[in-house]
Amino acid sequence: MAEDAVGSRLPVRARELIARGVDGAGALPTIEVLASLDPDARHATLEGLRVELYAISSILAEAAVERSYGERAERPPYGLVRSGHTDWKMVLASPTTVAEGAIGDFYALGKAYVDTVVFHLDRAFTELRGTDRGWLLARLENLLALFRAGAGPMTRARMRDGLSFIYGGLHFGTGVSVQLAEMMNRLLDAQGTLTVAEKAEVMARSGRPAMRMAALNLDHVIVTYHAFLAPPERPGGPAWFDPERFEVHQRDGRPWAIDFRPDQLMAGKPHLARLDTIRPTYETHGCPARISPSGGSPPIGRLWAWCVELAHDTGLLGP
Repeated sequence: MAEDAVGSRLPVRARELIARGVDGAGALPTIEVLASLDPDARHATLEGLRVELYAISSILAEAAVERSYGERAERPPYGLVRSGHTDWKMVLASPTTVAEGAIGDFYALGKAYVDTVVFHLDRAFTELRGTDRGWLLARLENLLALFRAGAGPMTRARMRDGLSFIYGGLHFGTGVSVQLAEMMNRLLDAQGTLTVAEKAEVMARSGRPAMRMAALNLDHVIVTYHAFLAPPERPGGPAWFDPERFEVHQRDGRPWAIDFRPDQLMAGKPHLARLDTIRPTYETHGCPARISPSGGSPPIGRLWAWCVELAHDTGLLGP
């Protein structure tokens, strides 16, 4: 199934699931029935279920991101928390609010941003279980069980449960947004004198790299991501995107937007030297944050826009 065809059906299927509920979702095959099918029939069955897997995932991802952004005023000044996830792989019941001046660099912003999204995702799952849409969580677990049955080790780990599956996409989207913002800030500094507001405007128009990365399938995205990183400035330090792989587009002699350099793209996706040796799989369809079932900005777009807002408000774009 072509990616564009799948992508166009995801919002439709998501709206169907919301409107019809559990009774309209239809029965799923058992793992035993799936295993008994010949390879072509099994592939076709999973292709159809993949649409539903990402439709449900997009519903849950959008709810978590909108919750994160919508409740930011409850934890001033930035709406960010340190939930402990990036330090201890856990979510605290009462996370620490990030105070004014606590964000001194993009690395600190990334840790707080990931912690915040994970905290709200966990809360969104907990609240959903007590509503008439709680069946979506059970349906997601059943779908993941079918995809885990024949998946490779990397895919199986990502799909161990519903929270991990959604979290994987949102964690990656959040982290990539901060890393892109850091790289763009350096590129714009090299362009000459721009005000902080002008830099933020250029970056706000530059969400395409995040969308491109979110479009890559699971088996490609990690290798592709690492291919675009520059070596860390110090051993054990954070690695950031290599500015030489991006370019600043001009309009009327002024920076307008930033995207991958054209020679870094292949078929609309970031180029990867090994891409022709890795067979695309049917097990994933990019990031759950890439599709908006409500028809609005996709979650990755919200994550990117909020990241630019945070970089501006915390003073990371300049004095």
